[in-house]
Amino acid sequence: MRRRFWIILLLTSICSYNYAQTPIDRSIELHTQISDDTRVKLLDALDTLLIRINNSKPLTSEISPVGNALTVSVFNDLKGIENNEKAGDKHYYKPRLINLYPVDNDIYIISIAYINQTVPGIPIRVIFNFIASLNDSQVTFSIPVYYITQNWKTTKVGNITYHYADKINIGRARIFDKKNTNIAVKLGLKPEPLDFYLCNNYQEIMHLLGYEYDNESAGVTTDGYGVDARTIFSTMHNEDFSHDTFHYYSGKFRKNARNSAADEGVAYSWGNAYYTDNNGEMISPKQLVPQLKQYLQQHPGASLLNLFYKNPLILTNQTKVRSLLASMVCDEVERQKGVEGVKELLNCGKGDDNFFLVVNKLTGVNPSNFDERVGKLIENYK
Repeated sequence: MRRRFWIILLLTSICSYNYAQTPIDRSIELHTQISDDTRVKLLDALDTLLIRINNSKPLTSEISPVGNALTVSVFNDLKGIENNEKAGDKHYYKPRLINLYPVDNDIYIISIAYINQTVPGIPIRVIFNFIASLNDSQVTFSIPVYYITQNWKTTKVGNITYHYADKINIGRARIFDKKNTNIAVKLGLKPEPLDFYLCNNYQEIMHLLGYEYDNESAGVTTDGYGVDARTIFSTMHNEDFSHDTFHYYSGKFRKNARNSAADEGVAYSWGNAYYTDNNGEMISPKQLVPQLKQYLQQHPGASLLNLFYKNPLILTNQTKVRSLLASMVCDEVERQKGVEGVKELLNCGKGDDNFFLVVNKLTGVNPSNFDERVGKLIENYK
């Protein structure tokens, strides 16, 4: 009876393993001095880590203590990376070892490619680099950022600790620290200390997070990353990340589902438009409203309400006309009803109907008079 129990347990474990995570293909020939025992130990530990990720198990002893919260967050994003929903295949991309080498005493980089070798073209979904540390037979993992940036400079500006390889604009850093404080205080929250990594582009950010290649972001350069585990990675090396910092605090403040118009509108107003201009400065509504005015002069029949609903790409640098119009409405709410009015709007619930229901209550702006009322806001904007 006892023998039968262990057979059933073993079969259950195997089925769970196969369902949760395809074992890493280790067939690559490594030109390395790493012993077979060490290699097996590292890869067995990584297999176990990936099984835990795919089964949504808590990651604790497997994670290196430095920056563990961000590491756990990034690792959890790997859940389901093998899937291809269009093909209906949960094991479409197979994890394959493509590199393993030491970078310091008992510290290794392990590179895994998720590959489908049965399809033409580029069959790679992701190439991911893990930092593995081996101490007294215990293997722990982290994302590469803490190893790669260990010799970067650091500067603390208020609540923000900046990490950078070369230079920092202290003036912009002070502006962001002030915004971080003001946004939190306005929403009745305590300003949080943040780690801020200054990166030249999004591909550099992805490299620090562990993504050597990701087919969903190949070629993307102008995005940033964060706020995640109180950590920010800059948009194009700019020290101001107040747009998404607002979203971070707003997520802690809101009691209802996120309203995209309200949340984006206030993020534009209290923060910025997220992207940088040609001079590397964050774009603000003050730069965008003149563009909108020019567009309206060139298109006298344009409806502001249609622009709000349809959100065409009429502004530069990937900025959104819907968000700009929403920011002007949110400014009017704050002008008439103060921060308490903005808080009520942020809590209005999902959808444009809820947005206009609260905006109409607070300011009288609604879809029927949107073109007229918002048109005056644009005309009088300073």
